[in-house]
Amino acid sequence: MWEIILGSSIVMIIFIILLVIVYYLTSFRGVKKQKEHFSTLHTSLAKGQKVSFSNGIYGIVNAVSKDTVDIQVKSGAVMTVSRYAISEILK
Repeated sequence: MWEIILGSSIVMIIFIILLVIVYYLTSFRGVKKQKEHFSTLHTSLAKGQKVSFSNGIYGIVNAVSKDTVDIQVKSGAVMTVSRYAISEILK
């Protein structure tokens, strides 16, 4: 009787460990790829590029400094924003 309980407990523990491994591989790989993408995006910013933000603002890069970027929007206004707020470089 105890052998059956012990055997089923071991199988359940192995199953849970396998689920944790699959979760780790699927979730952290995606996060790593996303982190690399944004790292290259934020280091490749240059004057004259069209960019967009996650909140729907579009603009053209006027100047790039260490931590901020000056963005000119359609109305002609220039906004100083964090370079990490940019979500996409448009082609």
